[in-house]
Amino acid sequence: MSAIHQTDIKAALQPIWRSKQPTAIKALRRTMIVFNEAKGVGVPCDPFVVEAAKRMLGIVRHEPTHIVATPWQEIPALYARLRTDISSHLCLRWMILTLVRADGCKGARVSEIDGDVWTVPADRVKGMEGAVTDFRVPLSAEALLIPDAARSFGLDLMFPGRGDRALSSTALEKALNEMDEAGRPHGFRSSFRDWVQDIEAASYEVAETILGHKIGSRVVRAYARSDLLERRRHVMEAWARFVTGHAQNVVSLKG
Repeated sequence: MSAIHQTDIKAALQPIWRSKQPTAIKALRRTMIVFNEAKGVGVPCDPFVVEAAKRMLGIVRHEPTHIVATPWQEIPALYARLRTDISSHLCLRWMILTLVRADGCKGARVSEIDGDVWTVPADRVKGMEGAVTDFRVPLSAEALLIPDAARSFGLDLMFPGRGDRALSSTALEKALNEMDEAGRPHGFRSSFRDWVQDIEAASYEVAETILGHKIGSRVVRAYARSDLLERRRHVMEAWARFVTGHAQNVVSLKG
């Protein structure tokens, strides 16, 4: 590592520095971590070469683009088009109803469901290792139909892909592409959040907890330890009624 010069790091990152800036920044940060850790255990190296490489690469004003989300008004039509006998389609239905990220849903197992609560293991919850816990998801009446449909695949794994392994993100996006749907799987969470805002279906803290977002500072969370399961249950049932086209009797829920 003592032989690595800033020009070496610059040369490695130059091809993607402007075209794939977020990826390049992540690579640069990880390189810095490696240098700092190495120096900390006595390896002769200088972490400054990473900072020097960044200066040589120059400033890039990157404008982030949001993941395309299906407008919430179009979610019922999309849901109705998803089939229950195709693993990828069934997983997309599960994502719409539970609002859990793709990694959590793709690996879902029937054995993780107890009554009307699905517990997503911490290793499939987004966050730093050791900083996340299992996440409980209250299941609506519609969502409870999906494990029954998934049993037709004959596995504990609810949404198997090739070789009875978990589905890939590519498989989910391919399913939407074949339906000419521009929205992406992760965008369902944004669709829900817009629905909440537009019809005032839940309080901020309930809506954010449904999405698995942390609310408040670390000190606040140390005292407010409830995961708002019951309050989330009412909102998710209202969402499911909307998704399935039975929202005529949905009222504003100040959860």
